[in-house]
Amino acid sequence: MSEQVVEDVEAAEAASATNGELVHWMEPGPFKVGPAGMSLAAIGGFALGVGATLAVLALSDWLSPERVVEVPVRGRRRG
Repeated sequence: MSEQVVEDVEAAEAASATNGELVHWMEPGPFKVGPAGMSLAAIGGFALGVGATLAVLALSDWLSPERVVEVPVRGRRRG
């Protein structure tokens, strides 16, 4: 069993020595996003940032310690 493993490793080394590459399928592909794609990505990122900022501002105003809960006066008795 170990002889077969050694032979497989030697065969792999011999194959990689012929073309100079051990693993060619891990190479990154070409970048295929054109100007329109880059523009859409920039606009999308800007819109996401604006939305996140508005959400944080709304939550900070809603959860602020100065918030006063008003109770309706109609249900109280004066005495």
